[in-house]
Amino acid sequence: MKPTKIEYDLGQTIYGQPLRLVRGMDSAGNAVWTLHRDQGDQRDDSTFITGLNTEHILKMTEAAKSLR
Repeated sequence: MKPTKIEYDLGQTIYGQPLRLVRGMDSAGNAVWTLHRDQGDQRDDSTFITGLNTEHILKMTEAAKSLR
């Protein structure tokens, strides 16, 4: 059995807001990544970017590695 959702804890933003990356499935069964920034305190709003594919995540990884 394959998991339908995998969640990665990415720590916190520079402003102390929890950050996580979630891999789920869309209605057609395709893998979809979502980047979540959760509330750091009650004045914050949660926000997310969804509809990312694995290629997007790999490009972000390459971009970050290139700046090391």
